[in-house]
Amino acid sequence: MSMKRQQGFTLIELMVAVAIVGVLMATAVPVYRTWQQRAYGSEALIMAKQIIDAEISYYLENDKFFPSINNPPVAIRHDDTSESPDVKAVFEKIHINIPTGHFLDYDLVSYINGDGIEQFQVTISSHGAFEILKDQSEIAYTVNKNGLISTGITP
Repeated sequence: MSMKRQQGFTLIELMVAVAIVGVLMATAVPVYRTWQQRAYGSEALIMAKQIIDAEISYYLENDKFFPSINNPPVAIRHDDTSESPDVKAVFEKIHINIPTGHFLDYDLVSYINGDGIEQFQVTISSHGAFEILKDQSEIAYTVNKNGLISTGITP
């Protein structure tokens, strides 16, 4: 008489499979977060440079930055939609479509610096528990009416 083995997995085989999947997930999630952080950091740097270039073009055409000094700053948050008034205004004025839903917040402001020179600054910060770049919670680019561009990175 032969013993017939029942089909299926034993409890030990299932527990080993679950343990293997758990170990794989424990190693994969931090790597995924690192790559996600790098992607958002790259997006922030590219968008900051595009916004500065668009602001320079706008200044050359209008002799002022957008938003102008007399207007409040433009704040575009990660949870805005493409129908948001600030997103629409940026697209209409400087022809840049700022992506939303990417855990990045944008602040655009024009002001007069201590030397009496008109400047524009774009600040991009992360919304969430990650840094945009290594050890940097936000990036900022500034351009003045003379075309001098400077970067500021806040740890």
